[in-house]
Amino acid sequence: MKQSGVVLALLSLLLPSMTAIAADHHMTLDELVVPGSALEETLPSELSDYGAELEVIDSEELDRTGVSDIGQALRGNVPGLYLDPKTGRGDYVDVHLQGSRGQDVLWLVDGVRINNRLFGSTSPLDSISTHMVERIEILKGGQGLFYGTQAVAGVVNIVLRKPEKDSGGNITGALGSLGDRRLAGHVSNRNEYGRWLVFGEHDHSDGYRPYRDSELLESARRQKRGFTRSSYGGRYLLDAGEGKSLKALVVRNDVEADFARGNSNFKAVNDRDENIVSLKWDHQVNERNGYFIKAYWHDWWTDYTRLGMDRDGTVNLINDRAEWGFDDYGVNLTGRHTTDGGSQLLGGVDYQRYQGEDYSLRIDGKTEAVTAGFVQYRPHLSFSPSTHLALGARYNHSNFADDHSIWNISLKQPLPKDLHLKASVGTNFRLPSAFEMFVIDEDFPAGNENLEPEESINSNVSLTGHIGNPVTWQLGGFYREIDNLIKVADGQYANSNQTVRVHGAEAALSLGDDRGWQLDLDATWADAREGGSDEQIADIPEWHANATLSWQGDNQGWELNARHTGDAATSTADIGRQSYGDYTLLSASAWREFGVDGANRVTLRLENLRDQQYANGVAQVTPPDGEPYRQDTLGPPRNVQLEYSRSF
Repeated sequence: MKQSGVVLALLSLLLPSMTAIAADHHMTLDELVVPGSALEETLPSELSDYGAELEVIDSEELDRTGVSDIGQALRGNVPGLYLDPKTGRGDYVDVHLQGSRGQDVLWLVDGVRINNRLFGSTSPLDSISTHMVERIEILKGGQGLFYGTQAVAGVVNIVLRKPEKDSGGNITGALGSLGDRRLAGHVSNRNEYGRWLVFGEHDHSDGYRPYRDSELLESARRQKRGFTRSSYGGRYLLDAGEGKSLKALVVRNDVEADFARGNSNFKAVNDRDENIVSLKWDHQVNERNGYFIKAYWHDWWTDYTRLGMDRDGTVNLINDRAEWGFDDYGVNLTGRHTTDGGSQLLGGVDYQRYQGEDYSLRIDGKTEAVTAGFVQYRPHLSFSPSTHLALGARYNHSNFADDHSIWNISLKQPLPKDLHLKASVGTNFRLPSAFEMFVIDEDFPAGNENLEPEESINSNVSLTGHIGNPVTWQLGGFYREIDNLIKVADGQYANSNQTVRVHGAEAALSLGDDRGWQLDLDATWADAREGGSDEQIADIPEWHANATLSWQGDNQGWELNARHTGDAATSTADIGRQSYGDYTLLSASAWREFGVDGANRVTLRLENLRDQQYANGVAQVTPPDGEPYRQDTLGPPRNVQLEYSRSF
């Protein structure tokens, strides 16, 4: 891969420097952290304890419902998050967090950023599966203080399984009615040096036809859109004693994914290789001080092949393994000090180096380097010890554009009658994508290396309460204003004086316990406008809602989910603004465990239970000798999946 030599050199320099660094950088864990836990792993829960909104989907929930795709796992399970796959499993997704644009959500795997910064809105989920997922953490509201660019509306962190204390593993196989075939497994053990885990997964789907035949031109082949995905790798944990540990992660994803096109297409395929590598040293120096230093490398490259087709059926080669992709690598050092009075000071430095190219759309392969310093102060208020207050700031320097600073204040406050208030306010930013800075294709606006980051101010507030033990409710509101928008002016990308304004509300209600019956309800309303327009930003639904009824016994259970998507719309060149959405989808799953200690599990999952046909996107098609018309991108039809899993 293009930067592998640099990364290996970076990793080789990491270990010798740790002893020297340990003398100057410190951290400790507050009362919520299990002894031996590391700051990076506990940071989302700590931010939640200081006012951030956090949702968590754990591996038990993933196993019970039988989902095999990150998009499936997030869809309909997180208040405030709207997510729809473009054409089903293994494809890009349309994601909006509290009414955000897609480019305003940061995606991480074990804290390693995986966003595609070639194109800010291209989601990174088509190559990630769920077998190795321990939990998915969703932090809502601006999180740029610790996580940097693109965390404008929030962060989704996909946390992978860790090696077990004892030997064990799992093997899983599944079949589905859309030609799905999946086999996955992992093994964990330990030796005198530490604990290790290796895993592998192969996933294939024939898919479905994402367009109505009546809306396809003669130059478009009638075909299903499917994918084949293989993932393998491992992780290692070395306990070096006296509060020291070394953790390594290697993940390799190989994907061949059809790219759905509604016209002038015989076949289009992305053949993708992805590597995620990280090496981290944790050192708990003493009860009050500690730190971690982490190096990472994310390599994501695709060969894009497209065969076009004329009206008479003649096939022609348009792209022959045209390469596009990026390398993203860097180092993060974060530490914490706890004072005698119980206050905490967190701080660190973050370095990221990013380089990407596209030989299909012709993006110049220049390299951007960003260095940042950040600090957060969490005072212990002796006059109100139950009040959790945090104040922080971050400074960013890029080799392109000017330096930039942001700040954040957050609060968690218990109130009478078992109420809890959370509130946060702060600024965030999104660095320009490589396409916006470096595109040199004559068919597109010119790139601009002098672009400034988009800037935002965010505020979130929520109130949580209980009605007896079995009932929990939450009400929340959010506001986001994004300035310095990157738009096209005079044939070139440039910062404008236009503004995106988003405001909205969430409501959630949960009745019942983890065992027995449970009912979860949530609804989100978001008003998102750009540049003073009186129309909702394209493809962002004004509201969406979820309802889940479940029952869980000792060795069995089931779940029924209803997900409603409100009105959405998109603009076209010639046929105006086109509405879609306003549909309700049902899904269901049931599982049963048997054998010694429930080592065997069978799961049945039914998606789109009523086989409802609906559009999750709209495009314009213009025939060579006719009038333009609307073409819907159809969501996945009914899919029945049967899974067997055995743990050992």
